[in-house]
Formats: sequence, C-alpha cells, structure tokens
Amino acid sequence: MMNPDPARPENAQSFPLDEREEVLRQAFLSFQSASASLVSSYAGLERRIAELSEDLTRTNRALDRQGSFLEAILESLSAGVAVLLPGGVPLYRNPAMDTFADPHSPDFLALLSGKGLWPPAEESSREVSVALDHGGRSWVAVRRPVKGPEGQEIGYVFVFSDATRLKEMEEEVSRDRRLRAMGEMIAQIAHELRSPLGSLELFRSLLDREADTSKAREYLGHMSTSIASMDRLVGNLLYHTRTPSLEEEVVDARDLVIRLAQDLSRMAASAFRDRPPPEIHCLVPEGSLTFFGDGDLFYHALFNLATNAFEAVSALPEPPGGEPAGLRQVRIEGLRGPRGEILFRVCDNGTGIANDIAERVFDPFFTTRAKGTGLGLSIVHNIAVAHGGDIRHGREDGWTVFVLTLPAARSSGNPEGG
Repeated sequence: MMNPDPARPENAQSFPLDEREEVLRQAFLSFQSASASLVSSYAGLERRIAELSEDLTRTNRALDRQGSFLEAILESLSAGVAVLLPGGVPLYRNPAMDTFADPHSPDFLALLSGKGLWPPAEESSREVSVALDHGGRSWVAVRRPVKGPEGQEIGYVFVFSDATRLKEMEEEVSRDRRLRAMGEMIAQIAHELRSPLGSLELFRSLLDREADTSKAREYLGHMSTSIASMDRLVGNLLYHTRTPSLEEEVVDARDLVIRLAQDLSRMAASAFRDRPPPEIHCLVPEGSLTFFGDGDLFYHALFNLATNAFEAVSALPEPPGGEPAGLRQVRIEGLRGPRGEILFRVCDNGTGIANDIAERVFDPFFTTRAKGTGLGLSIVHNIAVAHGGDIRHGREDGWTVFVLTLPAARSSGNPEGG
C-alpha cells in the first residue's frame, strides 16, 4: 500500500492536532516557567552581588580608615620608624626618621651594619635592641621582623628612639648620688671646722685688746677678715648640704638691712686699710617693715648678696693718680613693693655679669672666681624659695642689681597675709 504522505515516516505515529497543540502549549509553559525561574535567580544574584559589593565597599572603607589611623599614629610618633624589605629596600618611613637618618641613603645600611642590625642573621625572628650614638645624640634602635601568612619573614621594622634626655637624666641621678655623698662628707668637715674657727676669733679678740702697736692691730684685722671669710665658706657649705628648715618669727626687715650695712662697712674698713674703702649705702623706709620668716637664714642670704657686691667693687682696678670718691659703691635697700610685697635690693657699681653666664649664676658650684665655691647665690635662691619668694638680677643705670622678693602674704608678720 502506497504512503499517501511522503514527508511523514512510515512508522511515525499519528497524533491528532489537539494533542500536538497541547504538547506545544506544555512545552511553552515549561519554557516560560524556566525563564521566570532564571530571571528570578538572576535578579537574586544581582541583589547578592550588590550586597557583596556594598559589604566590600564598607570593608574597604574600614580598612582605609584603619590604614589612615595607623599612618596618623606612625606619623605622630616622636620615634623614627622605618620598614625595610628583606633585600634592604625601604618600604616605609615616618617623618620622625628625619631626626635620625634617611633610609634611602646608601649610608643607612652601613650604619645599621656597624651596630649588628643588618643584615639580619638567619635566626632573626627575635627582637634586637642596641644603643648607639649618632648625630651627636644617644639613640635606642630596635629591629623586629614582619611575618607573612605562612610565618615567613617578609620585612623588618626598625624603631629609633632618642634617648639623649634619658641618658642625661641617668647621668644626673648618678651625679646627684655622688654629690649627696660628698655633701654629707662636707657637712661633717664643715661642722668640725666651726669650733676651731670660733676659738680663733675669740683669741684674736683677746689679742686685739693686748695689741699696743698699729701694726699689730693691722695684722689682727687681716686675721679677722680671714676668719670671717672662712666662717662664711663653712656656713655656705652647711647651708647647701641641708634642706632649709625655717624657724619662723616676726622679723624686722629694717634691722636686717641696717645690720648688714654695718657689717659690710666693718669688712670694707678692714680690707681697705691703705686706700679709701667702698662706700656702703643703706636705704630703708621710716615706717614699719616686718615679715614672717627665719631671720637668721634671711640674713645669711642677704649677707651672701652683699659680700658678692663688695667683692665685685673690690675687683675694680685702681685708676692712676688715686681713687676718686664714689668709685666703689654698694647700696642695700629694704622697701615695700606696689602690691604689698617686701623687696630687698643689693646693688653695686662693679663690672656687672656677662650675658653668657647670666642664667647660670644661681646654679650650685657655678662661679667665675678662682677661689669661689659657687654656693653663695645658690643658697640665696634656696632660702628665697623656702620663704615663698624669689630672687632675680639685672642692670639698672650701670648698676648690677639683685632683688630678693617676699610675697605680700608674709608681710606684716602674718604668714597668711591677714
């Protein structure tokens, strides 16, 4: 039997038209469902990608903030920080490295090598710290390895700290220990010297009564001056080696100034027997001028100032043809300041204090005299501070002026200013 439809295989099953449409419809529905599912999955994927992108952006921003914060910390450090790769190539340096050295300089690795910091030894996983001197300063250098994710060394961090001040402080502490020990010894010696000095002055005064010639009295005057000088030296040593302990009372500042002027006049007359002695002037107010403090300590401070002034004018050269009147003058003043404070002024017309040493005159053991101890002005400063006051110096119209100030709270014999 002949096949009426040559395009159709002989064994093909014949489907009704409705069934074929149903198959096509089902296939289309399946495709439509798959497409919708694909679109939905794609949209979900896009949302997830957007979320991941936002997370990544937030993470990057957080890392940037952390990195900026870390960099700000490193840049604010006073210590120099440098990071080197294993080959010695600089990877990072903070601004403080400028105070030490430039890691990009060819001399940098040589400097590290000279101190055993480069190249790192095979067992370089530990921290290495060394002290070194560079550029006139003292440093502490620390090298620490930077580890990678698998524990391998991927670089080295170097930290350079300026230890100059620390070293100076250590030296100061060591020097203070030695000075304390020496001070204890000096105090003991000075204490032992006080008694024979007192005996010498006693016998000198007895001899002075028996002296029957002007020459003998002159020699005794020199002896008295020397004893007074030694007693002042011993007193300064004792005052320096102990913390001022105030035995406070109401002190008449006028009496202190007048007594000081009288003692200085006697010293001048004894030292200048063959020429006119320095003129000693005293200026005090007519009214009351009292304060609450330690009179003996305060007199010692004023006596040190006055003695320095006396020695300054004594050192003036004698002009040819004799000394004119007023060549050597010392002026001692006690007065009340504009705010109720009490001022003691000791002035002299000597050569003055050189500018390059003006800030050091109150330092212990600093002196410009060959036989000076450098303790006098330091003791004056300590006594002034113990009374809540201060001491300063300057030049006024060709005069060297030291001003010892007591606060108004100590004026009128009242420690509270009431």
